[in-house]
Amino acid sequence: MGQTILVSGEIAEDLTYYYATSEQTPSSVALGVLMNKDNTVRQAGGFIIQLMPGASEEIITKLEMKLGEIQSVTSLMDVGNTPEMILEHILGEFGLEIGEKIPTSFYCNCTKERVEKAIISIGREEISQMIADGKPIEVNCHFCGKNYEFTVAELEDMLAKATH
Repeated sequence: MGQTILVSGEIAEDLTYYYATSEQTPSSVALGVLMNKDNTVRQAGGFIIQLMPGASEEIITKLEMKLGEIQSVTSLMDVGNTPEMILEHILGEFGLEIGEKIPTSFYCNCTKERVEKAIISIGREEISQMIADGKPIEVNCHFCGKNYEFTVAELEDMLAKATH
């Protein structure tokens, strides 16, 4: 797995830089987020366009011109453009074909078993201290907010599994 520095702190710019330096793939990355007044996300989206090997200078020039003309992804979404409309706007003259659509959603893949593995990884000394406290512990997932409770007996089982 490669590493690259963050050049600006703007996610889209840093991804563009990563693709250019780590993968040597010329790319255009644009991202946008529209927020509600209560600080929740109303809409978020973006695109990554990468050149295929052997792309002609003519196509590269036309694509650069088209990308230079577009407004921000945020403003395109704000006026009701769908992802397909944005792609059609940018790539329509290049023979755009949408082969598949996959629904997106936020979900957290945390489970009690994964949290248990994380506790085991902190080591025998920490787990022993939790057991000595004689009370159940609660672990909260910072992504989805789910709470997991572990009894002293469960902590003792984890202690037996801990290697360090």
